[in-house]
Amino acid sequence: MDLRALRYLIAVAEEGHFTRAAERCFVSQPALSQQIRKLEEAVGEVLVDRSTTPVRLTAAGEVVVAHARRMLAELEAMHVALEELQGLRRGSLAVGAVHTVQAYLIPQVVTLFIRQYPGMRLQVMELPADAVELGVLEGRFQLGLGFVPPTREGLEAKPLFEEELVLIVSPAHPLATRQRITLSELETVELVLLPTTYCTRRLWDRWAQTAGLEPRVVLEVNTIEGLLYLVRTVGLATVLPELTLRLDTAGGLRAVRLPLPAPRRTVGVLHRQGAYRCRATQAFEAILDLWLATVRNGHALQA
Repeated sequence: MDLRALRYLIAVAEEGHFTRAAERCFVSQPALSQQIRKLEEAVGEVLVDRSTTPVRLTAAGEVVVAHARRMLAELEAMHVALEELQGLRRGSLAVGAVHTVQAYLIPQVVTLFIRQYPGMRLQVMELPADAVELGVLEGRFQLGLGFVPPTREGLEAKPLFEEELVLIVSPAHPLATRQRITLSELETVELVLLPTTYCTRRLWDRWAQTAGLEPRVVLEVNTIEGLLYLVRTVGLATVLPELTLRLDTAGGLRAVRLPLPAPRRTVGVLHRQGAYRCRATQAFEAILDLWLATVRNGHALQA
């Protein structure tokens, strides 16, 4: 069975469109279609229902794609293990990280890693939490940085730290000198928040609903930098993890704690259950643990 055809089928399943799948795989659409038809002939089943828009996998296609993902994940693990024969002087490591964690944690850890292992090729993808989990499950990422517990089966999680969401305001904001805000005060604050596709926003929305709060969300922005810019320049407030204040772009901004019990979550490292953990993965985690230890101790580990 042609591995290339399996990759093409997975692309069609994820894109729902032959042309977009071909662009993603850097082949022509007729060539991709031909390979998938050959795959269908080989297994004796129609794998793609071409009568719908977007196209969908048939029941047989779902079975083939599920097995293909596992097969390609094992193949990638084999390549990683072979690369280790050269030690950490060469090789590659792919990491998936949720948006908010990537903003304040990954740049420092990545800098330390590539300085210590300059021969390694490191790829870090910033994605929503569910996409990070799927990437780890499928073997596209050797490790993920997401939330604990994970929502998908087949993943192992190691908690790293717990983070609290806080209200972030500019020094000129009326609440800038407050340690903690009350629910009644919070209802009057104009907020700029991440969209509801982000776990951080969904955590906030659940907390607000439980607290019986009707927040005044006047604007949504899909980047941490954009949120902090608007907090600084327009006078709006936002809700983000407290560690966000470690970003250079957050310099001078203030954290005001939310009413108790404040929204919290646990950040952790995700692995595919039973997957081989290469030396590069172990080295990355070791640097991550070292960096977090310095943060807990109130020191700054120089990158």
